[in-house]
Amino acid sequence: MPDEKTHADAIRLYLSGASSHEGAQADADAAIGNYRGTTEWTVLAQSVANAIANVTIAHVAGANGEGAGTLTASGASELKWTPPGGSQGAGVTIANGETKVLEGGTDTDKYIRVTRTSAAALSGTATVTLTDTFNNTVGLDDISSAEAAAGDDEQRGLYFKNESTVAVTLLKAWVKTVGTQRVSAADQLAATGAGTLAVSAGTFADWDGDADTGGFCRIEESDGTLREIVYYSSRTSTELTVPAAGRSQLGSSAAAGAADDLVYCVPGIRLSFETPSHATTGYVENCASESVIPTAGGVSWSSAISAATAGCSLATLAAGNHHGLRIRRAVPAGMVGSAERLNLFDYSFDAV
Repeated sequence: MPDEKTHADAIRLYLSGASSHEGAQADADAAIGNYRGTTEWTVLAQSVANAIANVTIAHVAGANGEGAGTLTASGASELKWTPPGGSQGAGVTIANGETKVLEGGTDTDKYIRVTRTSAAALSGTATVTLTDTFNNTVGLDDISSAEAAAGDDEQRGLYFKNESTVAVTLLKAWVKTVGTQRVSAADQLAATGAGTLAVSAGTFADWDGDADTGGFCRIEESDGTLREIVYYSSRTSTELTVPAAGRSQLGSSAAAGAADDLVYCVPGIRLSFETPSHATTGYVENCASESVIPTAGGVSWSSAISAATAGCSLATLAAGNHHGLRIRRAVPAGMVGSAERLNLFDYSFDAV
């Protein structure tokens, strides 16, 4: 143990866009609905130095994050995984032809899935360097100059599939923040129009993206109630500059801020679960292009940033069943594109 398709590997994410159930479809930009393909969604790219002979890495969980991890042959038929910045996990016995899951020592979500291809004794330690991938199904494609000037609204589709032999429960997905939460100061946005937003303590130094190309800020009242999501065109260490076109983003409405608001750095995306036409072999809405926003399958867009408030929630996903996930990206008019701006979401479920 752990066997594949158990623990965090019980749920896998696949690209949509296939023309038939489990058809071939590996193009991230074509993942705009229809059937589930057989290509797994890739979060992290991998580069392996000093590879262990006869061991292939089939999948790396996004929870590992960027950095260098190590895959160690701790015995002739045993492997251990150390995720970037983490501790080494327990040894897993793996026989020739088997696929197993190797977990980190303190966080079992940080796992890799490996296959052994020979009965020859395993030996050595491989360094596995992980990096973010660009233009995948959640990152979407590059923003053209025309799209940036006029503004744009695009979507992509993935499928959650329960690969285990038992039902999983409480499947949830939410947008992941990309910087330290701060508290606003007296300098706040008015009810409408352009303005600035300042922080009362700390800085915006670790917020995602370049300071001169901007990003998205979620503004909540002190009790956690959403006030507004805005696009800021630039920032200093303590102040965000918000253009008029940056107001009322991601389905929110413009509202005057307050001195004790909670502010979060967020990606410019929303999420929705989408019920397929059949629980195991069905399809979600087949959109004609990335600019067509689906409306079928109970689509309801959520910008929630925690499991506790997740708008995407499914009580039970039976063994072998799948369920759709849509990602919708906002591009305000005049937005400046940046390769430094990340689109991230997280998900959880009761493990098996």
